[in-house]
Amino acid sequence: MMRRYTSLFFKLIAAPVAGLLLCQPAFADRLQDQRRAYDQAMSALNSNQLARYHQLKPGLADYPLYPYLLLGELNRQAQPEHRKVEAFLLEHGDVPAAQLLKNKWLRRLARDGEWSLFHKHYDESSRDAGLDCQVTLQSWREGNDKEAMRRATELWTVGRSQPKDCDPLFERWRQAGGLTETVAWQRIRLALLYRQDALARYLTRYVPSQKALAERFVETATRPTLLKNHERYRPSANQPAEKVTDVVTVALRRLGRDDPAAAFALWPLYRDLPFAESDRLAITRDIGVRMAKRHDPAALAFMESNDPTMQDDQISEWRIRLALRTGQFAMARDLSQTLPDTLNQQSRWRYWKLRSAQLSSPLSGDIKEGYAQLANERDFYGFLAAEQSGRPYALNHQPAKVAPEVKAKVSQTGNIRRAREFFARGQVVDARREWYHASRFFDRDELVAQATMAREMEWYFPAIRSVSQAQHWDDLDIRFPLAYQEPIMQQAAARQLKSPWVYAITRQESAFMADARSHAGAMGLMQLMPGTARETAKRYGIPLSNPNDVLLPERNIALGAAYLSQLNNQFQGNRVLASAAYNAGPGRVRQWTRGVDDLPSDVWVEAIPFDETRQYVQSVLSYAVIYGEKLGIKQPVMENHERYLRVQ
Repeated sequence: MMRRYTSLFFKLIAAPVAGLLLCQPAFADRLQDQRRAYDQAMSALNSNQLARYHQLKPGLADYPLYPYLLLGELNRQAQPEHRKVEAFLLEHGDVPAAQLLKNKWLRRLARDGEWSLFHKHYDESSRDAGLDCQVTLQSWREGNDKEAMRRATELWTVGRSQPKDCDPLFERWRQAGGLTETVAWQRIRLALLYRQDALARYLTRYVPSQKALAERFVETATRPTLLKNHERYRPSANQPAEKVTDVVTVALRRLGRDDPAAAFALWPLYRDLPFAESDRLAITRDIGVRMAKRHDPAALAFMESNDPTMQDDQISEWRIRLALRTGQFAMARDLSQTLPDTLNQQSRWRYWKLRSAQLSSPLSGDIKEGYAQLANERDFYGFLAAEQSGRPYALNHQPAKVAPEVKAKVSQTGNIRRAREFFARGQVVDARREWYHASRFFDRDELVAQATMAREMEWYFPAIRSVSQAQHWDDLDIRFPLAYQEPIMQQAAARQLKSPWVYAITRQESAFMADARSHAGAMGLMQLMPGTARETAKRYGIPLSNPNDVLLPERNIALGAAYLSQLNNQFQGNRVLASAAYNAGPGRVRQWTRGVDDLPSDVWVEAIPFDETRQYVQSVLSYAVIYGEKLGIKQPVMENHERYLRVQ
């Protein structure tokens, strides 16, 4: 059955001449004819009806999707002629799917020894370990021995297995003496850090002079609690201190990721080993930061002793977060005064420098001016600072300005023309693929133009994506559109929810991509897991006969709003907790609030163990402020009853 194409395509051509042509019935008829002919040609090609295909092909040379016919021709051939592949790549290399063809072709060129043609087309977009190995081997054959040895060592010394294409290079490298015991030990260490234990065990054969120690390295990494037997890991003539330190480093890091408290208990036995500074900090992240995320006060002294000068950003951040979460506000204040420059200018830590001082001593001085300065920021901390200083929220909306010539240029690029045509045909996934690929070649002004074009198409997610890539943050109409307004407002009212909050959840979950699917399986505008959708539909009597109906925008919003209201009720109307539960699950939120008594909610949010959930909650609460302003609804970052958490 022939698709019904919308007329939207005809509204989207930016070039004036093209716009005039599209107004003419003859041109419109030709476009519809080409669409039908394209479908027929592609069908003929796929069914091997080549005579029919070649009959249709000439009339499609100026059709936007014509390159896909040429690509289909090349892909159906086992070994297309080099000149034909090269001609396609030179003319249509911007087609996203062309990269697969190119990579396959480059392997053929390397195999066939066509190195001149290979180097003409080999670039960063095609680099992978297998091709790198072949390029390095060819360089060696051409006499670049020293550089080839260096590069071969780099390619071999990784924490995972390399492709078979690398075997010839590695064999020559080994014969040339590249595989020393030192290099082998380095790779064993990397493999164990990546938990590639079988690879590490295999590699022990390459350290014959210390094979027993290498085998102990593997054994200890896979069973880190063996470190309890401290005597086995004392440096000696047979166990050099640097090698023992490697064994202990890897084992403690692996144990820390699984059971930080157990690793912390072992630390006193080994803290005097000669750890490199980078390893000591890595151990501290894998043990101390993980303990801090469990709100264990013992992590404070551990992190301080191993990073006293706050060299590591992650450790520094979690020292402050844990001090806040455990009510040691004076410590948090003091730490925030000594943050490294990488953190000191962030609005997050500007806020906590003020807030920790306020919490540690309400009479410590007038910090209202500091809050007033921070209130100029349009983010979670800026909005909180605005409330503290009694200033209005700084939305700072500035519509994007796009020069007509820039918009015309962008609209006529191959990717954009193909994306529009796919969009008009209802092939949204293919349209997005072309649209996103185009952005790789655009400068900032062109990205902004691309964003405005998508917004005109009411194609919300690509608009948000492009304007974000351009780092043009001030056009709030593009970044925060009032998409699907009728169903969102209706469902918010029906479930007695604040509509800015429902909008904020939807914006954060999918940025209004109706067919969004996450890696975990969440679906649609409000990203519902299939099980959650089924249970919610049953509980609230929402029709859901087909699981894919979750992708229908109005159905998804109805289900998402119903589930959000369920969480809102579970957490006594506290949007802070309900938002966290929407992302991480109500069980985790109950765990994170267990035993909490009169804790400021901003502190609780800052100490959320999951980085994703912390950012999620902060984004939702700040997005709700923005949507409140757009809808004319007063929406503070936190309502009065949400500002403190009580014992659960």
